[in-house]
Amino acid sequence: MELFLNKNIRFEQKKVVFLNDRTSDPLHRFLLEKIKQKSEPVKISTWIGKLNFSQKQIRKGVQQGLVDRRIIIMEPHQFLFFRWSKSRILNKQVVYNLISDIENQVFKGTENDEDIMLLSMLKPAGLLKRIFPEKEKRTRATEKLKQMMIENQVSVAVSEAIAAAQAVAASVAITAAAAGAHR
Repeated sequence: MELFLNKNIRFEQKKVVFLNDRTSDPLHRFLLEKIKQKSEPVKISTWIGKLNFSQKQIRKGVQQGLVDRRIIIMEPHQFLFFRWSKSRILNKQVVYNLISDIENQVFKGTENDEDIMLLSMLKPAGLLKRIFPEKEKRTRATEKLKQMMIENQVSVAVSEAIAAAQAVAASVAITAAAAGAHR
């Protein structure tokens, strides 16, 4: 989505069209190089499926960005000879402010396209239950989000892309489970 907002890509008929590769963000450069390699526009769902294989690199890039902005810290952990890093939020007030801002934008509305695109990701990403734990409030928020998505075509493309990614992840999990059952 940041690539779209920075005018590095655009969406045409549910396809990603490369525009330019001007960016200083290493994660954006990584994604733009992948998009640039294709001679013709590719469907959003295809890109998400392909990027699922690059999740480790993407996750590291996002984590490093959050560490650089001092939002999280990565704490090393070890059990016997297994080592891993776990993230910890440095300032929980940032999270509470973010949730409050999201609630205000959902219920009071927003005209900003960037905010609408971000809000359109809440439901497909499974964050509604976390942000709106009360069922009644969550139902009202879902209705407001549906209204916003009808009015904004880019948010529809974003939510379709996330739904496609979830379908790819589910099919991979089912295939893996089926393969494990046949052994």
